Amino acid sequence: MARIGRKSTLEWIKEDYTSNPRRFCCEVIGMISNLIASLILMWYSPNPPMFVAYIFFLIATMFLMYGAFSRRSFGFTVMYLVYLGIDGIGFLKTLS
Repeated sequence: MARIGRKSTLEWIKEDYTSNPRRFCCEVIGMISNLIASLILMWYSPNPPMFVAYIFFLIATMFLMYGAFSRRSFGFTVMYLVYLGIDGIGFLKTLS
């Protein structure tokens, strides 16, 4: 039974990739960038280098926003626009 679920999940991933390889790669890059930013915050806590973390958060937001827009997902596109604003302000505050 579990093998059937695993097979359908792998088929879904392959189908997503073949339907739009650019979007798939952007979403993977976005997820990896978010993971890197979170690991930076965890590793260097309680005083993480926010400049570097915000760079990764902004990169992730841009890639994931493209994925949401190309999927025609209004909710996720708006959410990533808000994240872009929040992270952009945080990034600018680290510069001053």
